[in-house]
Amino acid sequence: MLSDPPLVDRCRSGDRTAFAQIVKKYQTLICSIAYGVTGSFSASEELAQETFVTAWQSLAELREPERLRP
Repeated sequence: MLSDPPLVDRCRSGDRTAFAQIVKKYQTLICSIAYGVTGSFSASEELAQETFVTAWQSLAELREPERLRP
């Protein structure tokens, strides 16, 4: 799997497969954080989905692709 900066670059070019790799890479982390906040599995999945949609829509604004995770 590629590191974050090349994946972000590919996503910015419209590569949905690259974004799927980002989702796969971070979905467990995002769901775990959301579950810790909500205490609900279904709510955590919904929050994770919203997080990834927002990320996809905002990738053009990301100034430091190497800081995607934080």
